[in-house]
Amino acid sequence: MQDFLSNGFDVDIKALVTRIIFAVIGTLVFFLFFYYAKKRNLQLYTYIVVGAVVILFALSFLLSGKELSYYLCIVLISLTALGLMLFISDINRHIFRLSVKRKFFRENLADHYGSEDLRKSVSEIVKSCLRLSKTDTGALIVLADHMSDEILDSGIKINSEITAELIETLFFPKTPLHDGAVIVTANKVVSAGCYLPLTQAQNLPREFGTRHRAAIGVSAAFPDCTAIVVSEETGIISAMHDGKIKRYLDSRQLQDILDCAMGLADESAEERLWGENRQ
Repeated sequence: MQDFLSNGFDVDIKALVTRIIFAVIGTLVFFLFFYYAKKRNLQLYTYIVVGAVVILFALSFLLSGKELSYYLCIVLISLTALGLMLFISDINRHIFRLSVKRKFFRENLADHYGSEDLRKSVSEIVKSCLRLSKTDTGALIVLADHMSDEILDSGIKINSEITAELIETLFFPKTPLHDGAVIVTANKVVSAGCYLPLTQAQNLPREFGTRHRAAIGVSAAFPDCTAIVVSEETGIISAMHDGKIKRYLDSRQLQDILDCAMGLADESAEERLWGENRQ
């Protein structure tokens, strides 16, 4: 009798533990799907996945403990793989924004370079963009805490202090570097004439050219960077950050964006400026 009770409870406990683990992990997977799917307007896929999980969970009461563990394991692995495939870029961006390295860099940027020097750099960039806008001169400036060597090596190393005259010269039409991007880190123009990854998104305004696509592409690939574009066709100033877009910027709006990019504004100001949803 004792052996019978032990064996019986052992089977029931295993099935119960399996269902509890499935419920907990399933709940975590649901919130993972829902959080990132909401940002990308894919809620329908989340509901389909949740519906399938609920149905399988109900059917699990008709299965033996061994069969239950096997099928639920397959479902959890499949859900995890599907979630990673769909939202890996979003997860990477989220992890990077929360990284200690990024926070450490931002907190020490102003102290290391000096707030006044950084504000002067912001002023010079704003000045150059407004001048380039008036003459319909195309420009692409990327402000980044760090940038891949592959992108930096695709251009010409500059390592010079930021001045409006330097930026305008680099983007002067028909000069060797005017078609590429200028990379800015802290208060230095690091490299110019750089080639950036282009976004493959299809739902962009028709007037967006190669510079805009490159700006969106690099901001998606490097979520901490901010790209400023001056349109060669219209002179409109736009900014891209973490795949998001802001257009028709005036001097005040451009300065606010650059303050965030340079670490002169706190995270709450950046959140208010860019928000959560793509524009």
